[in-house]
Amino acid sequence: MKLLVCDDDISTIDVIQSQLDCRQLGISTILRAYNGVMAKEIIDRDEPDLILCDIGMPLSNGLDVLKYVYEKNPDIEFSFLTCYEKFEYAQIAIKYGVTSYLLKPFDLDEVRVCIQKMIANVEKKRRSHDTQPQNRYDSLMSSVFRQACDGLLGNNRELVDAGLRLNGVNFNADSLWRIVYTCADTTDAIRKTWSKDLLMFTASRIHDEALVQYVGSAHTVVNADDRYLWSFCFVPGNISDEELRQRSQNLIDFGNAHMSINPVILISEPFSFYQASDVVLSLYDQMRKLRFHEGKIFFRNQQHTFDNLQDVSPNENQILWYLKKKDEQGYKEYISSLIERIRPDEADFEQFRKELINIFVTHFRDNGMSSNLIFMDPTIVALDEKASSGKSAMLAYAEGLFTLQQSKQQELLDSEDIIVRARKYIDENYHDNIDRNDVAAVAFVTPNYLSKLFKNSMNMNLREYINQLRVEEAKRLLLSTSMSVSEIASYVGYFNISYFSTVFHKMVGVSPFDWRRDKGGNYDETK
Repeated sequence: MKLLVCDDDISTIDVIQSQLDCRQLGISTILRAYNGVMAKEIIDRDEPDLILCDIGMPLSNGLDVLKYVYEKNPDIEFSFLTCYEKFEYAQIAIKYGVTSYLLKPFDLDEVRVCIQKMIANVEKKRRSHDTQPQNRYDSLMSSVFRQACDGLLGNNRELVDAGLRLNGVNFNADSLWRIVYTCADTTDAIRKTWSKDLLMFTASRIHDEALVQYVGSAHTVVNADDRYLWSFCFVPGNISDEELRQRSQNLIDFGNAHMSINPVILISEPFSFYQASDVVLSLYDQMRKLRFHEGKIFFRNQQHTFDNLQDVSPNENQILWYLKKKDEQGYKEYISSLIERIRPDEADFEQFRKELINIFVTHFRDNGMSSNLIFMDPTIVALDEKASSGKSAMLAYAEGLFTLQQSKQQELLDSEDIIVRARKYIDENYHDNIDRNDVAAVAFVTPNYLSKLFKNSMNMNLREYINQLRVEEAKRLLLSTSMSVSEIASYVGYFNISYFSTVFHKMVGVSPFDWRRDKGGNYDETK
């Protein structure tokens, strides 16, 4: 894709062109313009896909460029990168569908996210142009099926029939359907870098193709939480049990081979469509007992099958209690007792492994630690590979998880001490020309580690924290002293008054001069 960067500040374009990995983002060409007139000429000649534009420029400003693009080709994605934070500019941006409104001084990560968002919008528009008729059909059908699952259509035959006519679908309340309900543990898929959104999108299309033999996503309702992905696929009621079993097995095989999921499947008997909400509730209730039996196919009318199933899984509250108390011995005894109860015909070691790892993933997230610490630890990875081979291997894996959790929890406590030392140094020296190397030296850690730790702990980076302290002190001095703005800028640590004004404006909303005037500060305006 082609990106046009339009700004009368050449250094801004240089930074974007040199600091961003454009090839990785999918940008093949960066076009440069230094005023609005030049931008319009490039738009006519080179037809960029994306535009990142300043507002205040000579000859023709960014608002003129935006309106020109809107009239010429509204499919071009447009974002502002500007010093102006005026409300009326933001209103214009919203009116013309601007993707992002970024303020200077900008963060490269913000620009990167902005470009990724613009690229995604371009690709979405292109897909929409190519597949609009099918998209309309898929959207209509999936909406009707989701309403049925959520109970929004009700279960009164006449009312459901009226709702179907209102939606304009080609079947009525008495039409016969079956539901193939799948539930899949996404632990391994997420571990292998699948995103939740991509899993849901893929599951929708694969269910339609495997179970209904339809290329699209019209018949499947997909939902997900932090752990499970579950789908209700509506298939015609005249498909036999044996045919559905084979199609369901194909779905399981595909999930194992390509998505790192191994779903359990529950199939309803045929029913009239107006009964859908009642069938969904029944399936959902039965799936709670079945969800641990991955890779298996069940039929709802086989009640005797459900009665013989038992659930053997670790109790989350019990394990969290051992972790909180640091009771390693109690934990080992508890896990050992569970492992001894696992019988091959009830639940295999693989399912137990997933149950256990999910408890630790939840605990790490709840305590502010990344779950990637589990999946990237070489000791845990080695134990994980062997965990399902037998009782002793599973116990070793469980003990490894406990040890990792305890060590990372202690590191987190130690990191809090690092943040305390870093903040104390910054609070006392922010008016000097300090950087992250100075702070890291005082905290006895590397600059990169400090930056990551500070961001995670404070929800802002070091520079943002320093700027916040400096601006607050500047505001106090603007009101309580007669110092000039340039003197105040220098006093709080800025040796470039233009940069100080930019930072102040971004954080406060007005320039330091206007803020002092509006607040009635004690100052001499001639200074």
